Amino acid sequence: MLKDKLTFAFLADRQDAIVTVAQWYYEEWGKVPGNSVEQTIERIKGKLNRDKPPLHILAISRDRFLGVAQLKLREMSIYPEKEFWLGGVFVSPEFRGCNVGSALAEKIAVIAKGFEVKELHLQTEAVDGGLYKRLGWNIIETTE
Repeated sequence: MLKDKLTFAFLADRQDAIVTVAQWYYEEWGKVPGNSVEQTIERIKGKLNRDKPPLHILAISRDRFLGVAQLKLREMSIYPEKEFWLGGVFVSPEFRGCNVGSALAEKIAVIAKGFEVKELHLQTEAVDGGLYKRLGWNIIETTE
């Protein structure tokens, strides 16, 4: 639906979105003891790259921030051999179901390929693979 009208930008180039992204991440995954929106902002500021991972990509339409995704490094400590990860995919609730998440995942895969990344991993809470299975990703392992 919206996919044709999307543009993408590195968060490094649109730092005016940092607070929005931090609020999204905090509300979705960050409400844990010892964390805050301010701490989330500081972590994001440490990953404002465009020429190497880790980095963030924004999905934008008509100058509205619709979602974000990351190309991460070693996301899960139990897999130190797995270097590159698609992660932090978040779509603002009002734009869910509009293919924004799919577009973000595909954009990160293209960027990773541009960095000559041979393997890109991800984790999801959807036991059946959810969105990522529909995009052609394969389940290689399940853990708890």
